[in-house]
Amino acid sequence: MTITLRICTPPDALPDWYPPLDPEHPADYRLRYVELDMLIEAMILLGVVSEEPAEGEDLLAMDRFGEVGNEFDPDECVRISRSMRRFMQEEVPSEFFATLQERWNDTQAELRQAFEARGELVVSGFESFPYDARSLRSALLHWGAFTALAADHGGLEVVE
Repeated sequence: MTITLRICTPPDALPDWYPPLDPEHPADYRLRYVELDMLIEAMILLGVVSEEPAEGEDLLAMDRFGEVGNEFDPDECVRISRSMRRFMQEEVPSEFFATLQERWNDTQAELRQAFEARGELVVSGFESFPYDARSLRSALLHWGAFTALAADHGGLEVVE
């Protein structure tokens, strides 16, 4: 299960500071469900996304990230990017890391149970939290860079 977020107006060329996840599809940010779920939890912890934002609240609704056709305008992309920038100057706090690790493991367990409940045999695709503090920091900064790039090119859309 994957989801792809795409830059609405792909740039003709990428800046040197942004290495795409997939060089063949540089305007796409393709994530497995568990990866997206972890990023959403990070954005919740950073105060840019809410599980259920109240009316008039400036937070993004978390369910928007998983629904094909949803778009994020440039201002929303800027808010996401700015929330990730804090990791340029500081390390990932241990409690933040622990929360994301727990979320990852819980999501993996839920997915595994759902497959097993349907009688499907799962032989791959599930792993324990694959990050240490340094690689998690890099992943969060990369997501922030992608959303900054998207902010300059019409925003993001959920395409699959």
